[in-house]
Amino acid sequence: MAVELVRAVDELARAQHGLLTTAQAVEALGASRKQRWVAEGRLASVQPGVLRLAGAPETWHQALMAASLAADGVVSHRSAAELWGLIQPAGHIEVSVRPSRHPRLRPPAVAHRILDHHPDLAVARAQLRVTDPVRTIVDLGLVLPRWSVDAALGQGLRTRLLTSPEVRRLREALGRQGRNGTGIIGEVLEERRLNGGGDDDSELEKRLAALVRRYDLPRPVLQQEVWQGGRFVARVDAAYPERRLAIEVDGYEHHPSPAAFQHDRTRQNRLVALGWTVLRFTWTDVVKRPDMVAQTIRAALDRLPAA
Repeated sequence: MAVELVRAVDELARAQHGLLTTAQAVEALGASRKQRWVAEGRLASVQPGVLRLAGAPETWHQALMAASLAADGVVSHRSAAELWGLIQPAGHIEVSVRPSRHPRLRPPAVAHRILDHHPDLAVARAQLRVTDPVRTIVDLGLVLPRWSVDAALGQGLRTRLLTSPEVRRLREALGRQGRNGTGIIGEVLEERRLNGGGDDDSELEKRLAALVRRYDLPRPVLQQEVWQGGRFVARVDAAYPERRLAIEVDGYEHHPSPAAFQHDRTRQNRLVALGWTVLRFTWTDVVKRPDMVAQTIRAALDRLPAA
């Protein structure tokens, strides 16, 4: 019986990044045994009403789950942007809750009381409930300056997580409700429209795919996500993961601001530090110099050993 009990607790905690709510612990163990496990250090409090199972590694994802469980909320704002790869990882812990909720989270966790909070519309990512990319971009206007929101939007467009029309529709819907923060994303969208910014960069990727077929290169994985230690590092246009070879196809419109340019360079440095080789090509390279692009990719594949 004791072995089965421990196994049941382990399975429940494993699905929640090593965590249990107090209610779950009492239901699984009983009130007295739960108290004994806490006294023995087998369960440790990490947020009000949330316990960590001894031996479970303390990770950023676990901290996000703890805040979500304690606040009855969803991961949002900068935390969601990090999970989607829209901004550089910094370990923010932010959740959104209903306005009737007043959770007292332990720092550095932050709970945003949102009038139009709809937890049923959140999506699953990394075993967490997270605001989708479109909602995340709109929410960033509450916590980041305009240039940072612009850089995040550019990253979302580039990786096809969202489109400008989708963001514009949500922004207009929330703006009509008097939602704070929608002004910044509105300004960003208008500035991009005036500057002729497109919604995505799919044409360049289509050209790259055609080039791979034409020159009989091995087919790469498009929009490859790179993770390290449970943390999102980057999403690259194309990759040969077994050789840690990333291919990026850039157009001028990829860098509408110095912040976006810096974001890309920082991301590339993180990939290189993890042992990846990054090849960068421009529109002119792919369209006007396909021989050079193909030769460069083939040479890299021949040189790099399989992982």
